[in-house]
Amino acid sequence: VSSINFVHYNLCKGLETKKQPTMGAQKGGKKKGGSVKKAKKQRVKGQLKTINEIENGDEKAGTSTIMISGLNFDATEEDVRNFFGDECAVSIVDVSVPLYKDGPRNRGVAFVKVDTNKKMHEMIQQFDKKELMDRYLDLRVSTAKRTTGDDSYFAKELSEKPEMCRTVGVFNLCWKVTEEKLAKHFKDCGEVFATRIVEKNGRSAGYGYVEFVSMNSVDNAVELTGTKINKRPIRVDYAPNWNE
Repeated sequence: VSSINFVHYNLCKGLETKKQPTMGAQKGGKKKGGSVKKAKKQRVKGQLKTINEIENGDEKAGTSTIMISGLNFDATEEDVRNFFGDECAVSIVDVSVPLYKDGPRNRGVAFVKVDTNKKMHEMIQQFDKKELMDRYLDLRVSTAKRTTGDDSYFAKELSEKPEMCRTVGVFNLCWKVTEEKLAKHFKDCGEVFATRIVEKNGRSAGYGYVEFVSMNSVDNAVELTGTKINKRPIRVDYAPNWNE
């Protein structure tokens, strides 16, 4: 049975202390004769690529898609294409802007597939933090499952927003994420009242909840889908209030 830790978050609290890496993580494995042994990694079909593989410029499928977060809700695919200008237009293979179930507003994210890995990184470097329709965009390499469309994990449709909603669910969390760090990540969306990490067998179950003081804050919070906590992208969705 899952147990839930509940904590009232105080924004005046200090940052959590980072844990030092274990001795095993600091030492590299060596084979006899002093040469370093590199273990051959086997990938399970459909498994996500690691951040290192993406940053090292792997040219295989799934590494040439840009994920854009912080998108204006009224932005269209045409707006996204125009954002990159004529110089990049020839390199853009496809643009996907997932919409809410009832449309026509988008979910605040977009996926841009680029013809080469090199060009993708150039575009991220050039356009990250630039403004489109009064919003500053966050561009990064997409870590969704080899897809740029609506069926990716981070392009899921939002759940129906509950009446008087002040709470969001946060999914795909690293098990080391604390309730304090979760609250810090969402503090710019509005005043955070409380956070909780769901646990199973004494360990994080990989998701949690953030409750805000104002109902308006949840609309800002769901836009943070695709942003990272502890270098891991998260998905944010509306959730029922805790006392209901």
